[in-house]
Amino acid sequence: MGSQALPPGPMQTLIFLDLEATGLPFSQPKVTELCLLAVHRCALESPSTPQRPPPTVPLPPRVVDKLSLCVAPGKNCSPAASEITGLNTAMLVAHGRQHFNADLVNMLQAFLQRQPQPWCLVAHNGNRYDFPLLQAELAFLGLTSALDGAFCVDSIAALKALEKAGSPSEHSPRKSYSLSSIYTRLYGQAPPDSHTAEGDVLALLSICQWRPQALLKWVDAHAKPFSTVQPMYGVLASAKTNARPYAAITSAALTRARDSSPSLDGGGRRPRALLPKAGPGPLPREGLLAPLGLLAFLTLVLAILYRLSLGTPG
Repeated sequence: MGSQALPPGPMQTLIFLDLEATGLPFSQPKVTELCLLAVHRCALESPSTPQRPPPTVPLPPRVVDKLSLCVAPGKNCSPAASEITGLNTAMLVAHGRQHFNADLVNMLQAFLQRQPQPWCLVAHNGNRYDFPLLQAELAFLGLTSALDGAFCVDSIAALKALEKAGSPSEHSPRKSYSLSSIYTRLYGQAPPDSHTAEGDVLALLSICQWRPQALLKWVDAHAKPFSTVQPMYGVLASAKTNARPYAAITSAALTRARDSSPSLDGGGRRPRALLPKAGPGPLPREGLLAPLGLLAFLTLVLAILYRLSLGTPG
């Protein structure tokens, strides 16, 4: 599913990514919100804004590019996901949000193309959630090659490595590495706007500003091609990997991809229902009514004829 080659030099752009979705991996979730925040490595190597001493939260770089979108998932959100994110399917449909379709993929690639290469996606728990989920959405559309030029790292692995290389006081076998826990541990306060895609991306950026030079060095050494990430779950047979470059996709192919997105409000095509296989089995109830009715009628006629025959002489 793509090259295993090492990055062609230091990562020039770190793209902090967060996805909100309808539920956990076992429920085959769909994206409800996404945010990407692109930061050039020079903003982390030599911040232009003076950084205040910890535990004060560092200011974000002045020069950033941000893409934030809400998405109609095409399936119901779990109650737990709705409570955490504040989003539900009815709300997203009522606000006219579109599905995760080819237009959105086109937007993602256009966003990446504006950034200096190589790009590296950075997501918290990305290896287990954000990256496989994003690949599943791309695979559903048959556009898994759209982000082949990107690399990716999981910020949990990066922060664990940085803490391991730090002072012994930072080591703790029972330490939580959730985004909120790390943020609170570093800055003495809970992150604002938790479980919104933009809020979590900004919190992740603040955490990565803790030891930016060490982080960049780790990212350069451990970034892997995004194309090596497997989708979170299987997709329809029609959603096969598209080996052609995304820029070469024809408008007809884009239309087919858009039409393949599921819809709650009838905006997209739904998969055809499979016909039941022919085979032996019990007759449906409706099929038995006609023979039983005929049998009852004949029984009644025979009974009447029998009575008449008893009352007739000879």
